[in-house]
Amino acid sequence: MPKYPSDVIPTCVECDKRNQTKVCIKCGVVFCKHYASGTDYRYCANCISDFAIKETIMEKVVEHERPDGTVTFSRKYQARHIMLQGTDWLFAAHKIEELDDAEIEATIEYHRANVGLLLDERQSRQHERYKKLAGIKVVSIKHETQEDREKREAKELARATRKSRTKTKDVTVDSMVAALTQLAKGGLTKEQILELLSKGSKK
Repeated sequence: MPKYPSDVIPTCVECDKRNQTKVCIKCGVVFCKHYASGTDYRYCANCISDFAIKETIMEKVVEHERPDGTVTFSRKYQARHIMLQGTDWLFAAHKIEELDDAEIEATIEYHRANVGLLLDERQSRQHERYKKLAGIKVVSIKHETQEDREKREAKELARATRKSRTKTKDVTVDSMVAALTQLAKGGLTKEQILELLSKGSKK
């Protein structure tokens, strides 16, 4: 938790009722878990706030050479160098010197148990993120060549032409049916309509 203002009492009402409070071993203030330091729960958030982790990636290249000086192969190694910084970290480090043997053993087991819980929590959150990512459908983008594009455009043109022909044919049939209906409504008999059709086909 980040630092809280000086006018804030670092104990919520519910924790105070349940007597779930502690006394900060640095400043002596009474606080609950909601105002505890996220780095070391034995301190309040204001006492362990000046703390940072500096991470550096160190690289080393190892080359193997022949007697004539030519390189047979090279291999690059990487390592993480982590350094703890901040005045609060120095305070906690100097506090270790004042612990007796029993307190050192108890503190080691205390932090070892916390590390196990933190690792389990981190792994659980990673699994949850993996599950969410597994549900996302990844669409692969296919890069088409000039030849593929020409084939696709030819297929689209042929498909559009077939649709146009079918539509024209349908319109022609509908027009003929509508014309015959009008002739029948005009009083022409079936024989007269057939005679007109035969004359039109001869032309």
